[in-house]
Amino acid sequence: MTISRLLQKLSNNRVFQQCIRRIVDRVRNADFALAGNAALLAVLLAACEPNVVETSASQPLANESFQQWNLPRKLREVSGLALTDDNRLLAITDEKAIVYEIDFENGRLVKAFAFGDPVIRGDFEGIAVLDDRVWLMTSHGRLFSAPEGADGDHVRYQQFDTGLGEYCELEGLGQDRVNGLLVLVCKETRSKHDKLKIFEYSITESGISAVRDIDVPVAAIADEIDSKHVNPSGIAIAPNSGRRTMVAARQRAIMQLSRDGELIDAIILPKKRRHRQAEGVELTADGRLLIADEGGDGKARLAVYRLSPSGKIQTE
Repeated sequence: MTISRLLQKLSNNRVFQQCIRRIVDRVRNADFALAGNAALLAVLLAACEPNVVETSASQPLANESFQQWNLPRKLREVSGLALTDDNRLLAITDEKAIVYEIDFENGRLVKAFAFGDPVIRGDFEGIAVLDDRVWLMTSHGRLFSAPEGADGDHVRYQQFDTGLGEYCELEGLGQDRVNGLLVLVCKETRSKHDKLKIFEYSITESGISAVRDIDVPVAAIADEIDSKHVNPSGIAIAPNSGRRTMVAARQRAIMQLSRDGELIDAIILPKKRRHRQAEGVELTADGRLLIADEGGDGKARLAVYRLSPSGKIQTE
């Protein structure tokens, strides 16, 4: 193969393109007049060193089935994911209402903005984007809403109490844009006699309004994943089919339900070292599944999978 043909092929390769972008960024920020040619070479080589944790080698790079990125230290306690209307990924961490934008093509932090000044504190376990507003949810069922901010902004917000905290501990918030709904899921009920539920809320001029609740088919899911319990830790709504996809960190599982709560699929996530604690999940319109794992004592991670053509979970 000639050099020109090789360069033509590389120019269409996403990893190569990312490498070139990193080179340009580093060249702009470096003083080579002082550093000399050796430093220039070091910068170029470092720029092409991938940030990726693991990439599937079973398929060509143009058709990757899996990638995983180490996330910045600020996101070590990542607890939720949400896609904007224009397909940008936002994330929330526990304890503070700081929203981060992540480029899921390379795992890099794009910007961050905060709710309130001083920043609101709480046990934040979910994030959604609906009707041009960012929504945050605490484990006690309190919702906070604000317009998206620019990098470094402190935005003004509204807050609403669903009252669901008395029923269960909540740990998942998603947006159903087709039906204009916020979708909340219980991780664990306060009483062992109560059923695990998914709650749907519409947005009104005065705030939010409960639409319906749906039982999570715990027995069917537990049978599929060979577990006694099911404790969802994140939820996402497929933009095309409306399916509800949930991750469960304790069981290291992922499951899909119909909009009415019927089980479609449930599996154990592959490779324990790959998914330490799945806390956030999202689905892109082009068939990618995004899973965020809390870092614990290490780094948080963002995994990107391809769904099967039928829309089913495909993690290998």
